[in-house]
Order: sequence, then C-alpha cells, then structure tokens
Amino acid sequence: MAGPRRGTGPLWALGGAALGVCLAGVAGQLVEPSTAPPKPKPPPLTKETVVFWDMRLWHVVGIFSLFVLSIIITLCCVFNCRVPRTRKEIEARYLQRRAAKMYTDKLETVPPLDELTEVPGGDKKKKKKDTVDTVAIKVEEDEKNEAKK
Repeated sequence: MAGPRRGTGPLWALGGAALGVCLAGVAGQLVEPSTAPPKPKPPPLTKETVVFWDMRLWHVVGIFSLFVLSIIITLCCVFNCRVPRTRKEIEARYLQRRAAKMYTDKLETVPPLDELTEVPGGDKKKKKKDTVDTVAIKVEEDEKNEAKK
C-alpha cells in the first residue's frame, strides 16, 4: 500500500503547531504556589451583622420591606386596583353593575311625583304653607297678574 499515510498532511502539521501555541499560552498562566500565609476570610454575613448606623441586617430588611409594602398599598388605593376573583364573581359583579345602570336610566325617565298623583278634592292652585316659592314661580305669578290687568 503505497498511498498517502494518515496524519502526515500539511493540515495535520498546521493543527499540531496551533495546539503547541495554545499549550504554551496555558502554561504561562499557571501560578506558582506562594509561601505567604492565606488571606483571612471575611466574617460570614448573618442576620446579626451590623450593616450601617448600628442597625442589624434584619432591621434594614424589615424597614425596606415595610417601605415597599406601604408603596404598594398606597398605589393600589390610589389607582383602585382589584384582585381578580373567580370568573363567576366577576360576571356577577358585571351583571350587578349593568342592572344598576339600567335602573338609574329608568329613574331618570320617571316624571316627578307631583305630576303623577292628584290629591282628591285638592285645589291645584292652592299653595301649601310648607312650600317655598322659587324665583321662577314668582316671575310666572307676576306675569299672570300683569296680563290680568
């Protein structure tokens, strides 16, 4: 078998050279151990760790969470946010609002009680002592009196 042998071509030689360069770069990054004593570790962060102003960590977390909660409650009150309930409750609330709107629309079309009822034997022109004359009534009466004269 006198053909080209595997692993002897120019690409293999180029790949071997690239691998050699990479290994040389990695070898340059290796750190030799020092004889100095290791640096002391910082104390672990616990809930009793003093953060600032002589306040412990749990004080700061509590104050921050109360502040955030008060902002959320204030925003929900200002913008009238509501938490969705079940679908049945939402649909029932919608139907209730629609019925209330229809009821108020019907009430606006109902004439005043004075126009609907008549007192038997009562005189329409006769004024009650309890009623207060408005300016419009006085003007109408003055116009009627001037027309009669």
